[in-house]
Amino acid sequence: MLRTEARPPPAPEPTLPPSVVRSVRPAVVLAVGGVGLLVAVGFALAVGAYGLSPGDVARAVADGVLGRRRYDTADTLVLDMRLPRAVAAMSVGAALATAGCMLQAMLRNPLASPFVVGTAQASGFGAVLAITLGASRVEVLGTAFVAAVLAMMLVLSLARTRRSLPTESVVLTGLAVSLLFGAMTGLLRYFARDEAVVGRITLWVLGGLWHVTWAPLAVLTPATVAAVALACVGWRRLDVLALGEADAARLGLDVRRTGTALLLLACALTSLAVCTGGVVAFVGLLVPHAARRLVGPAHRALLPASALLGAAFVLAADVVARTALPPEELPLGVVTSLVGVPAFLVLLRSMRARGGAA
Repeated sequence: MLRTEARPPPAPEPTLPPSVVRSVRPAVVLAVGGVGLLVAVGFALAVGAYGLSPGDVARAVADGVLGRRRYDTADTLVLDMRLPRAVAAMSVGAALATAGCMLQAMLRNPLASPFVVGTAQASGFGAVLAITLGASRVEVLGTAFVAAVLAMMLVLSLARTRRSLPTESVVLTGLAVSLLFGAMTGLLRYFARDEAVVGRITLWVLGGLWHVTWAPLAVLTPATVAAVALACVGWRRLDVLALGEADAARLGLDVRRTGTALLLLACALTSLAVCTGGVVAFVGLLVPHAARRLVGPAHRALLPASALLGAAFVLAADVVARTALPPEELPLGVVTSLVGVPAFLVLLRSMRARGGAA
């Protein structure tokens, strides 16, 4: 007994004790979440300025799958307008939530996310820079990815001390880097002369899916699915990295190589999300915390749960964005921020309460 008390086993997630794990099995949560996401997709396809019945939605989707389109109102609304937006919204949500879950584990920081550590703003800057230079879609994606990697390298190099990577330093350095890339994006928008370019830059900064078509999604969505699946395959490594670099090394993990590969994957997910829907805040920060309360801290269930919840959250936010003030449309990033700011304050309050209790 004395030995057990002197050397307690480290928790997989230092900020979230195992007591948050619910009695519901993760498989049940994931199954219910998948069904709920399908229902949410059906709802998103039906609602709008012109409402559709469930039968119209089902017929339009069947027409698209079977290749027998009638090109009537239902087919046009569902297949050409609402379904691409729904697919894009789910891709953005799954990518950002998965990236946030990975960053929180690797940096051992409950506040880590693509938005907080600056990779989202850096990706936005990279995309805006490529757009300003008239680059192709592939070049926009590549520039956004390179900018996200540079931002992550900058944050880690500035925040790391000789012996550790302090949590507070990561957050503060990430906020500074995000402000830097945000200012650089503002300069590009200020000096842009073409009104069309200014409009596209504003879209990336505020976030939105009103521009989405099937052509870019044919590349971005499969890449996002592959990246999320690759992250889920690496759940064991994330569990080990969440213990800390020293413990992970003692367990035989090549910390530097594994950490670099996973950070690159998180940056790729962020750049894919930004290239699809612009800079969308708070998804990568809040959704992983909600998923932990449902399935616990083990990444085998946490990663797919985060992807499902992220997809559902952004899908719901996009429905609100396009239906709240018709005929106008709200920026997607504004909607997620209006929900995310209060939730973030509640998260901070609960973290302070746990710290005080400890």
